[in-house]
Amino acid sequence: MSDLSNQVLNIAVAYLGPAARQFLERQCSAHLSSSFETLSAGDIPELGKWINISAGLVIGKDKAEEFSSKVLALK
Repeated sequence: MSDLSNQVLNIAVAYLGPAARQFLERQCSAHLSSSFETLSAGDIPELGKWINISAGLVIGKDKAEEFSSKVLALK
């Protein structure tokens, strides 16, 4: 797993708990057509967008925006 993937996962765990990795893997495969394992800096803007949309359905809009902002700050 890339260092960036680990950083994103660490952020995600705070919001999604044990479902974080599966959530991120699904976002990457469905929306970025890539693997979460090989996440790169170029993927972060699109991943941040989809985190905001998809996580908002699960954890609410405010928390999803906070989560997305933290991920977007990694680039």
